[in-house]
Amino acid sequence: MPRSVEVSGKSLEEALERAARYFDVPKESLNYEIVSENRGFLSAFTPRVVKVRVWIEETSLREAPREEPKDEPLPEVSISQAREELGKFFKELMDKMEMKVDFQIEEQGGSLFLSAEGEDAGMLIGKGGETLEALETILWMAMSKKGFGSVNIQIDVSGYREKREKTLKKIAERSAQKVIKERRRLKLEPMSARERKIIHTSLKDYPEVTTYSIGEGTGRRVVVDLKREGDRRRSGGNRKSSGR
Repeated sequence: MPRSVEVSGKSLEEALERAARYFDVPKESLNYEIVSENRGFLSAFTPRVVKVRVWIEETSLREAPREEPKDEPLPEVSISQAREELGKFFKELMDKMEMKVDFQIEEQGGSLFLSAEGEDAGMLIGKGGETLEALETILWMAMSKKGFGSVNIQIDVSGYREKREKTLKKIAERSAQKVIKERRRLKLEPMSARERKIIHTSLKDYPEVTTYSIGEGTGRRVVVDLKREGDRRRSGGNRKSSGR
């Protein structure tokens, strides 16, 4: 199974160079997907940050000469301390931006979930959740510099992500039904890696259709297409109506 890592940089080139050093292989051996890119509203307050998920096939790892990694124990991370640092940084950021936002942070299974509400909360979402994605990347970068890079951080504003997930699941269902009815593939609007994953997951058990992504960067989108007959037989036949 391919190994993967998420890295960030001020540009895509810088992020890929860091990943190449991490894997100790040429950049040409890397596969990557842009996870997020802060721009727009937040760019006036913070530097540009591109976050990408990078992976290489195991064959490339075997072919590339590299030193054996040292078996060093990972530093212990205090989740309560990470929560305190996250709250402090987020408050300072909101104060700097002069935004009236209330927030709370919850701990769940070693992860931190920050939820924000308030008069100016809507400005943190942006078109299609773009600003929200950038904000999450900024928080992750700041926490990494403080030594909490291993802590998973998720942020939601005014319940946007929960509502968006429900909407995306409905879009996936309607798209599958349209593809089956019209017998042709359907290209969805460009989405972030997080949103594309929701589409793929929602339709992974649909015997009649398959999904895949096309395009690069912020223009990457999901395609819903008919499965070949052989693939449909292997998946267990026709899907019964779920009533949705």
